[in-house]
Amino acid sequence: MTNDARLAGLVATFNLRPDRYIDASWLPADWPLALRDPARYGEAGRAVLARALLQAHQLQGEWDYDFAAVEKRIALLPADALERMAVCCGLCLHRQWLREGEVSRKTRQAIDLAFGAPLVAFALERMPAFEAVAETLQAQRQYPRLAVETLRARGRRLLTDFLVPFGPAVIRRLALKFPRNAADADRPPYLLGRTQRAELGELLRLSLIPEQVPAWDWLF
Repeated sequence: MTNDARLAGLVATFNLRPDRYIDASWLPADWPLALRDPARYGEAGRAVLARALLQAHQLQGEWDYDFAAVEKRIALLPADALERMAVCCGLCLHRQWLREGEVSRKTRQAIDLAFGAPLVAFALERMPAFEAVAETLQAQRQYPRLAVETLRARGRRLLTDFLVPFGPAVIRRLALKFPRNAADADRPPYLLGRTQRAELGELLRLSLIPEQVPAWDWLF
């Protein structure tokens, strides 16, 4: 199969088959446990589920099939690859603080355990400098679990905000790939300017994607 055909399949799935990528936290809470796993439906059942999800999330009539823009294709990544990219974005945001701040031993251990010491080492030591936006975990540094979840949520938010210019049809489907409220919905968005977007886009395309999700490098 050619890369163009693979891309077309991803775009069609993204638009028409949310059952293929929706996180279970988005399914109705009153559904029985057996119905919360799309894999149990069979092909015919999943097609019905897809239509129901499009209607439930008001996605019918809101389509986007133009993925000529390379950066826009980040939204087509599967949930596990997107989560890894979001973690990378979170580490980017906190890189200076993690390298130079007063990080407690327990907090650093929790971050290494949650995201993997090799990934953290890559972000802190090998990744190109990222100065477009910076955050700290100073308020959370004595609460390791909170520090991990804050870093993760901010990374998801930064990645989502990077894709906002590509429109609601993309963003609303992208959200379904993350756990519900995963991007810290109460937090103000990162209003990235042109220079900040350019710096982040270059980092994603030239470093994070080929280094951290190399199986998907063909997409870009």
